[in-house]
Amino acid sequence: MKKLYTILTACLLLASLGSCQNEATEQEAVGYLMLQVGTDKTTLTKAEDPYNPKQIAVKIVNSAGKTVEETDDCTTWTKAIELPVGTYTIEASSAGFDGKTAGWDKPYYAAKDTVDIKQGTNTSKSITCKLANVLVTVEFSDDFRAAFQSAVVGVSDKSNSDNKVTFEMRQSSETGKAYFPVTDLISNLTVSNYKGELHSKKDTITGVKAQENVILRYRIASSGSSNIGVTVDDATKTYTYTIGVPVTATSTLVASANAWSSFAYLTAEVPSFADIFDQSKLEFQYKTADAAEWTKVATDITVEEKDKKFSTKLTGLTPATAYQYRLYYNDSSEEGIISNIVNFTTETTVELYNGNFDNWWRQEEKDSSPWYAISSNDATSFDNSESHYLFSFWDSGNGGTVTLSKNPTSPESSEVHTVGGKSAKLASQYVGVKFLNMGKFAAGNVFTGHFCSANMKTYQAKINFGQPFSSRPTQLTGWFKYNRGTEIDEGSGSNKTILEAAGGDLCSIYIALTDNAGFNYDGKNFAYQIDGDLSGDDPANFKYKNAIDFSETNKDIIAYGSITDEEAKGTGAWQEFTIDLKYRDLNRTPKFIIIVASASKYGDFFTGSTSSVMYVDDFELIYGDTPVMSE
Repeated sequence: MKKLYTILTACLLLASLGSCQNEATEQEAVGYLMLQVGTDKTTLTKAEDPYNPKQIAVKIVNSAGKTVEETDDCTTWTKAIELPVGTYTIEASSAGFDGKTAGWDKPYYAAKDTVDIKQGTNTSKSITCKLANVLVTVEFSDDFRAAFQSAVVGVSDKSNSDNKVTFEMRQSSETGKAYFPVTDLISNLTVSNYKGELHSKKDTITGVKAQENVILRYRIASSGSSNIGVTVDDATKTYTYTIGVPVTATSTLVASANAWSSFAYLTAEVPSFADIFDQSKLEFQYKTADAAEWTKVATDITVEEKDKKFSTKLTGLTPATAYQYRLYYNDSSEEGIISNIVNFTTETTVELYNGNFDNWWRQEEKDSSPWYAISSNDATSFDNSESHYLFSFWDSGNGGTVTLSKNPTSPESSEVHTVGGKSAKLASQYVGVKFLNMGKFAAGNVFTGHFCSANMKTYQAKINFGQPFSSRPTQLTGWFKYNRGTEIDEGSGSNKTILEAAGGDLCSIYIALTDNAGFNYDGKNFAYQIDGDLSGDDPANFKYKNAIDFSETNKDIIAYGSITDEEAKGTGAWQEFTIDLKYRDLNRTPKFIIIVASASKYGDFFTGSTSSVMYVDDFELIYGDTPVMSE
């Protein structure tokens, strides 16, 4: 190994040996150490860059592990070191630097050796510090420089991405050199060709050892290949990684647009981009698909440092419209750096079918024919298993109660919010002959789904909930008038206790969006089924005995909202409600919409007051630009 030079040649002065021996006899057995410390900058490479000497710190540690002598600069030791007889460890290293941090011009030198001190003996010891970290060199071939207008390589410690150095391609032929601790390395290359297209490449360098030189040499890939070729010079321990990079950019922008009806969440990820580029120069740009000019997104860009993702929110969009967006980086060139284009289309703002409840129809004008909140023009599709059960957007429990000539849900012309229209009257009542114990409590209700069948032996029903729906509203608004019964004359158990504590019956209005697979029933798709004849809930098959699980436990529910318990008491007058759909996931799109209104909140459990009457009118879905997240 070639010794390039010596930082310190300490010819430590030796005091009179005779007087020292006399002093040792009087006190304790001692000896003397003449220490010479130097550095060997050899990196086992051919690199011959000039080195500026750094001061070397030295510690002398006895056999008990105690430091008995130390200095931050070994050049300050100008005399012999007197030590008790024994074995010592000498530790020498670069002063003020532990070699764990990557950086320019930060070589780290270290050495450790032992020495035996004998009584009355002058012991000479020479210790040479060697390079204890790794030299990294980045080179760009001439054809590479000609092909790309800019290139940046971020080299980092694999175990600590913040421990990094950034190399930039210069027009000169200079190569960049930096030092790293002994660890596996990650190299992230980002280049821009002369079309302004970005290309990124990430590579891992393993098996790095102290005193070795890693050379990252970038060239243009041949025959479409961009693999790493590694050559090793065993004589000099130089590892040259030849990395081929295609001139034509591949799709380096991992991007998506989560488009709602009037806004969109834009996200993008460019490998190593966050490490290298100036965030202040980044911007999202958008336009309608047929427009010529791009517009900068006005909102700020959010950076997730851990995932190296960029995101922003684009508002003021038109529903059901095709848009494009891209990521633009102003690198001071004439055209800047431009990512590939991402296409997206905003969602349609689907109106709630017959949300004003003005349209009603039934097959025959008699109590045994169920009312449906549907236009007569749409009353064309019947359940093949039960010919009098209509498939409609809105349905109710009328399909079961009409067997006893009752329609708890019916149209109302006098009690309306909008004059000239109709409302839905929901009247809770006992259906059957109570003194003979024949029948059940039935809450007046209206819901999106389909009444399938009623079991008159058990007085249970089978009901499908949910209608196909793929848009994402932010609110459900509407009006209701509720006169609740204060005497809970039907039901028992905890639900009855809750109502009695509330001072009477409670109504309910709620909405849910779900993306579960659902099931097919007689050619129609539905989200969930309630079947009172089940022995228990079967959520795996989307079936429940009494009530659907809308809690956080049900991972299929994207968003949910309901009126408050205070609103559910009613005022006896028309009152407006606004339900925020509280989203549990802002990225998923629904497959079904469920809306339920009931004059008795616990009607699913046959509990409530037969005096409760509720009117609902003018339901509307609102498509705002600020969805509420579930807590």
